[in-house]
Amino acid sequence: MKARDFEKEFEEKYNSYGSMLYKIAFLYLNSASDAEDVLQEVFSKYLLTRKDFNNKEHEKAWFIRITQNYCLDVLRKHERKNLDIDDLPVMTQPDNDTQQDVERSIIALPPKYKMVIFLHYYSGYSVEEISAILKIGKSAVKKRLQRGREMLKLRLEDYEI
Repeated sequence: MKARDFEKEFEEKYNSYGSMLYKIAFLYLNSASDAEDVLQEVFSKYLLTRKDFNNKEHEKAWFIRITQNYCLDVLRKHERKNLDIDDLPVMTQPDNDTQQDVERSIIALPPKYKMVIFLHYYSGYSVEEISAILKIGKSAVKKRLQRGREMLKLRLEDYEI
């Protein structure tokens, strides 16, 4: 493959997945700089492995899974302090305070719950797709979604959501 073709392919992958993978890493790590580091590691791994994918969904699932694995590595290496929910950054530029509170509440969830919440509600994945991406059973995905929603409901009880 010519260098120009390779650069174009890499740029296409980065443009397709970079924003979503950054948000996933940010959800796990609560740190913009750590999320950027993970994103760099993920795309470095892609460049080094040059993996062949069965289809676009397989490719996307691979990127998400590798991102999750790198995030877990970072969390294992650095003990994270429990931050006050008001000190947590937000994932997007929220339209209002309610949206900002919801995003902060999602970020404050334990990783296994915030990942399924993000994939389902922000990325639009079905339970079956999340099950395949995270390599857990469908019932585990459903239970994590249920428990994540319950935790969010408790955190956001002042709102009529």
